[in-house]
Amino acid sequence: MIRRGRGERGSGLVAGVVILFSLTFLGLVWLARDVDRGISNRSTANSVAFQAARSGAQVAFATPLRQGVEPTIDVAGAIAAGTDTATRLLERYDVSGTTQISVDAATVTAIVVITDRGVTVTGRAAVESQRAP
Repeated sequence: MIRRGRGERGSGLVAGVVILFSLTFLGLVWLARDVDRGISNRSTANSVAFQAARSGAQVAFATPLRQGVEPTIDVAGAIAAGTDTATRLLERYDVSGTTQISVDAATVTAIVVITDRGVTVTGRAAVESQRAP
C-alpha cells in the first residue's frame, strides 16, 4: 500500500500563502501608484490653470497700463497667451490635456483637463485684475 502525501509537511500551504501575499502586495503597489498619479495630475492641472490665467491676465489688463494708454481688454491676446502657456507647461509635465481660457470684465479664467490612463482630473483658476490702492 502506498500512502499519498506522506512526505508532505505543509509546503503546499506555505506556497499558497506566499503566492497570496505576493499578489496582494503587487495589487497594493499598483493601486498606490495609480492613486498617486491621479493626485499628482490634479496638482499639475491646478498649477497649469493658474499660470495660464496669470499670463492671460498680464496680456489682457497689464500691457495697456504699462504703455500708459487707456486700459482696454485684449481678449484675443489673453486667450492666446493663456493657451500658449498651458500648452508649454503640459509638455514639460509630460501629460496631455485640454485648455479653455475665458475673459470677462476683469477676470481671466482657465480650465485645464488632464486625462491620463483613463483618469480625468480638472484644474481651474481665475485671476482678477484690481487697481492697487
